Amino acid sequence: MTRLTDQAHARISDILRAGETAIDATAGNGHDTCFLCQTVGPTGHVYAIDIQESALEQTATQLAEVDCFHCELICCDHSLLAEIVPAEHQGATGAIMFNLGYLPGGDHSLITQEATTVKALDAAIDYLRPGGILTILAYPGHPGGEAETGAIVKWMNQLPASEFKTETILARSSAPTAPRLLIVTRQES
Repeated sequence: MTRLTDQAHARISDILRAGETAIDATAGNGHDTCFLCQTVGPTGHVYAIDIQESALEQTATQLAEVDCFHCELICCDHSLLAEIVPAEHQGATGAIMFNLGYLPGGDHSLITQEATTVKALDAAIDYLRPGGILTILAYPGHPGGEAETGAIVKWMNQLPASEFKTETILARSSAPTAPRLLIVTRQES
């Protein structure tokens, strides 16, 4: 079975176009940021957010290795997304990615939190253009992850079906602690 991150990339590749804006709300080690930058190309723009400076340093290194410099790296909590990404991108952003949990190789006690993630998702949904996609990789198996995943599922279930399509893809296991890819697409007008 294909890894969930690869599945997220494949789904975004079908939707995100060259020249568009994209957001990586949890930059981490920079893999999703690089993918988004390569997908939007040199005429597009990516905003990459992470609360840890070390994550952004790793992301900057990744971007330099693939010659992607049309990315703005922002050190702050993803819950401030609406204050960071200019309002001109509301309703005009092709893709937004969240990869939750902790920074791989970093301090595992620093994790994304239920309240700030839901606030970030509330903001992110307003940025999606018609046909745009939001992907959330959630990890209910780590401390705090189950509550965060539950809050995200509840948030998704409250989205109006007339405006948004939602989907859940489980990892290889259907265990309650298995990682999952949650996808929201804004319906075309």
